[in-house]
This record gives sequence, C-alpha cells and structure tokens, in this order.
Amino acid sequence: MEPRKPRDSPDNEMEIVVTGRNIDAPAHYRAHIALRLARLKRYSSHVVHFDVMIDHEKNPRRPKTSHRVEITGSGRGPTMRAEAYGPDFSAAFELALGKLAERLRRTHDRRLMHHGRHNPTSVASATAPLASIHTTDPD
Repeated sequence: MEPRKPRDSPDNEMEIVVTGRNIDAPAHYRAHIALRLARLKRYSSHVVHFDVMIDHEKNPRRPKTSHRVEITGSGRGPTMRAEAYGPDFSAAFELALGKLAERLRRTHDRRLMHHGRHNPTSVASATAPLASIHTTDPD
C-alpha cells in the first residue's frame, strides 16, 4: 500500500467544486472557473479546495444583483471566503475572484513579513545616500 500524500502537497492539484442553485453550471463555465482559480495557487499552496456556488435570483426588480457567486477556499490554515453580486455570472465571478485574490495576497504578504523574509527597506534608509549628493547650478 502506497503512503498517502498530504492534501496540500505541491504536486497535488486544487479541487474545485462548482454547484448551482436555481441554475445549472455549464461545462464551459466550469472550465473557465478552474482556469481562473488556478492563478490563485501563486499566493498560497495551502488552499487546496475551492467551493464555488452560483445562484440566480429571479426577482425582476433587482436585475443588477440577480446573479450571486460565492467562492470558499479551504485547506491548511484559515478558510477564505468571497461573495459578489452582478448583472451576469461572469461579472459576479470576476468581482468575487478579485476579492478572494486580494485577501490571499494580503495574507501572503503578512506571512512573508512575519517570518522576516523579503523585508522592505524603509524610506529613510533608501534615501540616505541621496542626502550626500549636492546639486550645483551652472550659473
């Protein structure tokens, strides 16, 4: 019997589950979701499972918020969640993906700063050599 790999191993692909409420998610839309969510792997290899829930509300008085997309990412560490409304599924998905990407990026940056890697140089230390340079006018 071969040993199992951990869920968040680097060679393990992300698991993406797309569910629809009051609507069927077509295959081309599932492929588009998988392609776009694969880009989030650069921020964290710990998030290995994404649940994407798409919902269509049939209220004709609210056409601008009739489509809702909710993305939940889980794995080792905290669960990340983003939700957005839009006039169509593509717009709502892009808004939710932007929110989730921003949250993952901020968490990634905090982790880098916390562990002492890639510390940014302060403005004072970066501009200190410039203070010794004096410009003279040719007049």
